[in-house]
Amino acid sequence: MSQRRAKQPPPLAPSRRGTSNLQELLRELAFVLLPRGMTPKTFGELSRSAFVQAAADRSRLRNGRINHSRVAAQTGLTRADVKRLLNRDMSAEPFVSPETPVEKVINGWRCDPQFSNGRGSPRLLTIAGKRPSFSALARKYAGDVPHRAVLDELRRMKAVLTSVEHVQLRAQAQLRIRHSFGFLSPVMPVLIDGLRIASENLRPDPSTSIQRLLIPINTDVDLAFVRERCRSTAKAMLDGLAYSLDVQGKLKKRKRGASYSYAVTILLTESRTKKVPQLPPNSGAKGRK
Repeated sequence: MSQRRAKQPPPLAPSRRGTSNLQELLRELAFVLLPRGMTPKTFGELSRSAFVQAAADRSRLRNGRINHSRVAAQTGLTRADVKRLLNRDMSAEPFVSPETPVEKVINGWRCDPQFSNGRGSPRLLTIAGKRPSFSALARKYAGDVPHRAVLDELRRMKAVLTSVEHVQLRAQAQLRIRHSFGFLSPVMPVLIDGLRIASENLRPDPSTSIQRLLIPINTDVDLAFVRERCRSTAKAMLDGLAYSLDVQGKLKKRKRGASYSYAVTILLTESRTKKVPQLPPNSGAKGRK
């Protein structure tokens, strides 16, 4: 008589709402990273390294060493992958992303003698038809991506100058924004604060630390007025708060290794097309302890 197998419980999985929120966050991130040359493959490698580093911080032994087995248990990676990623300093390495069809076309345009002159400068090409043509360039370097799609992307990147029949690649200086992620620096503290507030389990309601005011605006004149009023009010509020706490001596001078800090962030944003989800109508200040 055969033994019955024990019924396996269903695997634990994130809720639909949680998955939807995470997908929306990643979609917004992809929206700003795509124009700068980030690819899913490179983002995946960076995220693997980030997850391993986070798990390593949670898996340090008393002597300061990292328990690789704990990291593997948390991330689902093998111990060999964990060791490889921990020994690899992603922040110290130059950013090298796999070439997209658009970048392959740009490089071919600059280096291939068929599409560049003797000095290595890209030639003026006809868009289609008589060689040297952009359609022939795209057919050679863009794989199965049609030349019209490549040309549209180059226009969006402002990488080319076009007329009815011809296209010319701009100077390399125009493309330096590609693979540049310095634009994230000013908003990093805000993103980190928001994520930490949302992830705190000790607070009964994390949303109490996030207050928001959404102001509907109909004209450009009103927008200019509201923009300036909000900027001046936000600065005055923060300056007044800092002055009040300092002058009244309510807080001791901060020492090295202080146990706590409290951040107040005011984020002012403008949106012309996308409707932003409604939150409790209060100020736009965020605090973190």
